[in-house]
Amino acid sequence: MDVREQVVAAMRGVGFDAGELADDRRLPECLDIDSTELVEIVVALEQHFGIGIDAEAEGGFTVFGDLVECVGRLLSAGSTVRG
Repeated sequence: MDVREQVVAAMRGVGFDAGELADDRRLPECLDIDSTELVEIVVALEQHFGIGIDAEAEGGFTVFGDLVECVGRLLSAGSTVRG
């Protein structure tokens, strides 16, 4: 399973349908994700992958693909970045 598929699996665990998780889908407008839900998603990704994500240091997340890119970068770097 590649990183994108694993991110989709983690997000399905917090209530999203895999079909709605296209890389260009805007988080607030298309997926109706508010700041509280984004925190829940980040925590789910951290737990799923065993990484730490500092959303502010990452510059925030605008589209679903931003989440996938961030997770992939942190995994390839072998880092646990926390704010």
